[in-house]
Amino acid sequence: MQPINPHTLFSIFEKGDEEVYKEHGLEETLDNPFVLMGMVIRGIDNFILMDMMYMKKYPKEYKNVRELTRYKYFNKLYGYLLRIDYTDFNEVYTIGDSFEYDDVFKGLDYLRKYYEHLEEYEKCGVIKNYQDLLSE
Repeated sequence: MQPINPHTLFSIFEKGDEEVYKEHGLEETLDNPFVLMGMVIRGIDNFILMDMMYMKKYPKEYKNVRELTRYKYFNKLYGYLLRIDYTDFNEVYTIGDSFEYDDVFKGLDYLRKYYEHLEEYEKCGVIKNYQDLLSE
């Protein structure tokens, strides 16, 4: 087996949504807060699933690159959050109506706790802003 490359391991998910929108000439859709939040929540779910699969199938090899892979992938998802204007209450609030509230809140909480563990509190604050808006 070839060594696992943490830089490309989850690249299929990084390209997924963005590439589909671009291929169909819908780049402006990537500025839609609903689309971006959906990419974040689905991305977290995808990571959790793939993480479990790799830990079961390649425990020794994957363990060596697991944290770097998680960090790179979650930073990509965090970048999607930064593209949403959380100061526009109306748009962000309706995200809670468009997706299951619990799924969005728990997904964001998972991401926030990850960054809290790393002591990247600025990122925690940004994520908490979305959670607060969803809770109101």
